Amino acid sequence: KMAKTLSQSQQEVPPKLTTRIGSLTKSQRKKLQNISSKYEIWYTLGVLNLLVTAVVAVRFPAYFWIYYFLKILYYLPYRYYRFEKKNWELYLLDWCYVVNYISDICVLLAGLRTTFGIKTPLYPYNADLIRAGFSMACGPLASSVYIFRNSIVFYDVDHSTSVFIHLAPFILMWCLRFAAGHGPGLVNAVWPEMFHVCASQQEYDNADKCMNTWRGVVWCHACSAPLSSFVVPPALLYIFVWAAPYFCYIFIWKQKFIATTNKETLYTFLIASHSGLESFFQKYFGMMFGKEYAGPVGYMTCHFAWTMTLAAASYLLWHSYLLYTCVFLFILVTAIHNGSTYMFRVFAYRFVEEQLLANHASVFE
Repeated sequence: KMAKTLSQSQQEVPPKLTTRIGSLTKSQRKKLQNISSKYEIWYTLGVLNLLVTAVVAVRFPAYFWIYYFLKILYYLPYRYYRFEKKNWELYLLDWCYVVNYISDICVLLAGLRTTFGIKTPLYPYNADLIRAGFSMACGPLASSVYIFRNSIVFYDVDHSTSVFIHLAPFILMWCLRFAAGHGPGLVNAVWPEMFHVCASQQEYDNADKCMNTWRGVVWCHACSAPLSSFVVPPALLYIFVWAAPYFCYIFIWKQKFIATTNKETLYTFLIASHSGLESFFQKYFGMMFGKEYAGPVGYMTCHFAWTMTLAAASYLLWHSYLLYTCVFLFILVTAIHNGSTYMFRVFAYRFVEEQLLANHASVFE
């Protein structure tokens, strides 16, 4: 498709646009630069954004939760503003977004408790919520960077938001659990009892000592947690906080509204982009749930199975700093590679077609 677009673009190129850059006048160069100036500014800001994120996560891991909290307040409202124009705003009800909503609310409440002594009914479940958040951040959210080809494209806010939504909670948990290789005791020393990553001070000390030996880096028994901590609480949150309300709202209450207004959801996107998916759901869920709900029930069932499987796998990352960091690097490299692919295979063609061809007359006049 891209090759066809490029071929058509080449046929439509005005003769003056084939002029060598070196032969352009100073005025023509200035006009050409004006076309790309906004991309240059956004690209610069995007690089700085990545550098600041890396510095905060690696050098100041105890403060990454503040950085995460503030960036959520920018990214999500702006995403809604942009998506609402395209009829995509219902994507913000997907589980990946809900995990970020819950994470942002929880760090806010933890901050209020630590700073002002304000306790909420969620306080006794601090440790359970951290492990539930850990399993979601290290399972379905992190894997979505690979599955949905999230790309680090420095000049594009939509790509940056998608990467942030799926990768930032993963970095947050890396900072809380391992503090960039210093151990969870570092975060607890700066913010005492704010995040119940470990059960006691002795556990914090032992977990910090794990970072000093290769055996401890590979697998740390200190600050341990059972497999059930990464499956049961997340499953309860998934079902009662998101899945049940989401199913009722999207597939029952607003079903006709979504169809008549052409609102796009992840479900409608998957059905439209995978021709055999709907027939698969009808085959295995149609007899039990009927033709109308076979697709939605099948989608939610597969989503739940995929989410819980990856959540259970996060048990390994909780106990292994080495494995966690390797997965982190793999996801980061994947996002960077996806971004480079997008830049040279998509953006370059679009820029020629949408910008240079559209503005050639004003540049060469």
